[in-house]
Amino acid sequence: MARAVPASSFRPHPLLRNGHAMTVAGALLPRRLRGFLRRAQEFFLPVGSDTRVRIEAHWQPDPDAAVLVLVHGLGGHARKCYMAGTASKAWRRGLSVLRLNLRNAGGTEHLTPTLYHAGLSDDLEAAVEWLARERRPARIVVAGFSLGGSIALHAAARWGGAPPEGVAGLVTVSTPFDLAAASAAMHRGGLHRVYVRSFLASFRDSWKRKARHLPQHYPPDGMRAIRSIRDFDERWVAPAFGFAGAADYYQRASPLRVLDRVRLPVLVIHAADDPFVPLTAEARAAIASLPNLRLHETNHGGHCAFYGAEPAGGDLDRWWAENRVVEAALW
Repeated sequence: MARAVPASSFRPHPLLRNGHAMTVAGALLPRRLRGFLRRAQEFFLPVGSDTRVRIEAHWQPDPDAAVLVLVHGLGGHARKCYMAGTASKAWRRGLSVLRLNLRNAGGTEHLTPTLYHAGLSDDLEAAVEWLARERRPARIVVAGFSLGGSIALHAAARWGGAPPEGVAGLVTVSTPFDLAAASAAMHRGGLHRVYVRSFLASFRDSWKRKARHLPQHYPPDGMRAIRSIRDFDERWVAPAFGFAGAADYYQRASPLRVLDRVRLPVLVIHAADDPFVPLTAEARAAIASLPNLRLHETNHGGHCAFYGAEPAGGDLDRWWAENRVVEAALW
């Protein structure tokens, strides 16, 4: 998992050398799925006494095949482009794949009374523990995109040196190690307003569904005064989970706080031109200080995009980071 991948091995598409352009392209350009999503086995997994999460799985005929567990980012779901693209490549390379919808994601707002946040790893832990107990694959690798990477790191920190049987390591892609820095970058104006509006639109859609089922906790007008992601975190996320406010949430739920408790090998993939998730000097220093973490930082790649000029050697397509995730799961 810690094998070096030189940053120079990623060459961005010549029209996408700008981080904003790359990020938008990553969200809009289609992946070659060939009906892959229609073949998923869907099931619902209990998490605690009051929550169920929806899982979409693709099992190889070989029951001993390694399994790649994928976790989406903020406002995402199991069928987001990067989730589907990575999963389809993993399947073609002989891996079983489990795509996790975090609580409330993928239309499951009615299956939980709570929201989720960057440090809430219960859903992922339940999925991996179920997988290790019921399927017993020889190898499990978890890959988290954006906020999903934060959740994966929190799960690994809670496992410490005793992860579920078969768990071999993690991969994070475009993950915010410092939530306060990511929030500041997201809200600095300019083109970033487009990202904020996009996230808030997904929050509002989810809130409407939540309000239909639990109006006493999620009033229909609860999003009326929300103008930023920080507003949402301050008004709803922080108090729901016992944080004093958004600043306290960002400080306590940042992966930087728990990295030293992670014992699994971790491959960190990040782009220096990520427009709203900066990799801070403190994060780089923390990653460099831990022998089980390896950073692969590229000059270009945007946020969860990494669309190349051409497929790298042996890759199935131009989506460089998605291919690296699959490669890590096969090592």
